[in-house]
Amino acid sequence: MLVQTAQGEVVGGASANGARTWLGIPYASPPDGPLRWHPTKPPSPRSETLNALQHASWCPQITNGLDSLKGIEKGVLRGEEDCLYLDIYAPSDASGSFALPVMVWIHGGSNVWGRAEQYDGSKLAEAGNVIVVVVQYRLGPLGWFAHPALEDGVANFALLDLVQALRWTRNNIAAFGGDPDAVTLFGESAGANNVLALLAMPQADGLYRAAIAQSGLPASFPLEIARDGRTSQIVGAIPAAQAFTDSISPDASALRDASLEAIFGAYRDGRTPGVIRDGTTLSDRPLAEAIAAHQAGRNLPLIIGSNRDEAKYLLAFDPAMTRKALFLFPVARDADHYNAVSSYMTGVWRAIGVSEFAQQLAEAGTGPVRTYRFDWDEGARVGLSDLGHLIGAAHSLEIPFVFGHFENFLGRLDKRLFTRRNAAGRMALSEGMMTCWTRFAADGPDALLAGGKCPAWSAIEAGGRQHTMVFDTPRDGGSRMQAESGNLDSLVSELATDPVLDKDNRRCALAGRLTRTFGLLRPGLAQELTAECPG
Repeated sequence: MLVQTAQGEVVGGASANGARTWLGIPYASPPDGPLRWHPTKPPSPRSETLNALQHASWCPQITNGLDSLKGIEKGVLRGEEDCLYLDIYAPSDASGSFALPVMVWIHGGSNVWGRAEQYDGSKLAEAGNVIVVVVQYRLGPLGWFAHPALEDGVANFALLDLVQALRWTRNNIAAFGGDPDAVTLFGESAGANNVLALLAMPQADGLYRAAIAQSGLPASFPLEIARDGRTSQIVGAIPAAQAFTDSISPDASALRDASLEAIFGAYRDGRTPGVIRDGTTLSDRPLAEAIAAHQAGRNLPLIIGSNRDEAKYLLAFDPAMTRKALFLFPVARDADHYNAVSSYMTGVWRAIGVSEFAQQLAEAGTGPVRTYRFDWDEGARVGLSDLGHLIGAAHSLEIPFVFGHFENFLGRLDKRLFTRRNAAGRMALSEGMMTCWTRFAADGPDALLAGGKCPAWSAIEAGGRQHTMVFDTPRDGGSRMQAESGNLDSLVSELATDPVLDKDNRRCALAGRLTRTFGLLRPGLAQELTAECPG
C-alpha cells in the first residue's frame, strides 16, 4: 500500500495474517556525526519512494544471553547510529479514510538493548482493529549521557527520540488509517520506565491520551550519579568519556569523534544509567513524584502492572540459584530458597512499581489508574526441568500474550514454554489481554467496565483497599479482580524472620541483592534490610 507522508511516499507490505505493514520508516535525522548526543532532529524530505519492507538496523548495543538463545554471539557490539526508525502495523482493511486508535510500543532491554524487529504487531493490529507503531531509540551511552561538555543540558537523548517519534506519529499516522488524537503509549520493563518518564515530560504533552506500563518502575537517576558515576554498578559520563577520549576534559567535538567501539568499551565493567533527572527534559525530583505533580488534574487513563514471578528471569540463569541435573536439565538448587528469593524480589518490585505508585497517583488525582498481575505459569516440563516452576510468570513473559505472537520470542526456549498442551489456555488468555489493551486504547477506561473477553476492570480508589486484575488461564481460575495483598513493610518484616533464609548468610545476601536493585528508588530500604548484616 502506497502512503504519502510529510517526508515522501512510503510503500509497505503485508504480514502472514494479512495485516498491512510498513517497516523501517525514518522518524528522525540520523543521530550520528555532529548530531550524536544532540536533541533529536526531524527527518529530511525524500524525493524517492521509500520501500518500507524490512526492519531497520539496530541501534548500537552489546548482544547478551537472550541473543544467544537465537544463535547470535553474546558480548558483541552490533548496530548502527542511523537507527531512529519505526514500524507500523495496520488491519488488513485499513486506509487513510479510517481513524483507528494508535498504540505506540516502546521496547524494553534495560535501556541498553533491544530493537523493533523483536515485536510483530500484526496480530494485535488485526485482532484489536488498531494501528500499532513500534519504535527504536538510542540505547546505552548514546541515549543516556550526562556530560557537562554537551550543549543544552540534555542527558535523556533517548526520551527526546521518543518525543520525536510521537511527533512524527501525530503528523503522519492519519495517512495509515490512525487517529492522531487517540494515541496510547505502551511498553515493558525499561520501555515501561520510559513510558512513565514521558508522562513527566512537558515536551510530550498533547502527543498521547493514555498509557500502559508493563513491569516498569518509576526509576530515575540523580544527575550527579549519571555524571560522576558514584555507585559500584553505574559508570558516569565523565569517567567514561575520559576513558574513551583519553582526555581529562574532552570537549563536545572530541566526544562526538570517538569510535563506537571505544565508547561502548568504556562500559564493559558497568552500565550507563537510564532515565536521568537532568533538569532540562525531566525535573530534578524522583520520577514518581514528577509524574504525580505533572499529571495532577489531567485525567490520564493509566494501566500499570507486573508479573507474579518477575525475578525468576534472573534466578533461572543464575548458577548460584540453579544447577544442571544430569549435566543437562536446569533445576533449582534449593526449591524453598529459590521461591523465597523470587517472592521477596518480586514483592518489592510490585510494591514500589505498582501498588504504592498507583496509590500515589490516585491520591494526586492524575486520573483513573488500573493495576494488574500476570500469573501464567504453564510452561512444560523438559526432562527434569519444570519450567512452570523455574520460570513461572517471569519478567517479560506477558509480552507474547499482549502481541498474540508466541514465535521467535525466546529463541530455542519458545517450543519448551509454548506447547500444544498449553495452547488452548494461553490463546484464550492472550485473546483476553489483547481485548483489554485494545479496548482501553480505543474507548478509554470506561470500556473496561463492560466485561466479556476482558473482565470488568475497576480503577483503584485513593485511600481505599486496592483491587487488581489477575490475568490467568481458565485452568487456574481465569482472569478476575482480586484484592491486592502485601506491602513493603510487611515484606521487610517477613524477610527478617523467614526460616528459609536462616542458613548460609542467605538473608544478608538477599538484602544486598534487593538494595542493589531497588536502593535508588527507596533509599531507606537499604538500612532496613541490612541493619543486622556484617559490613
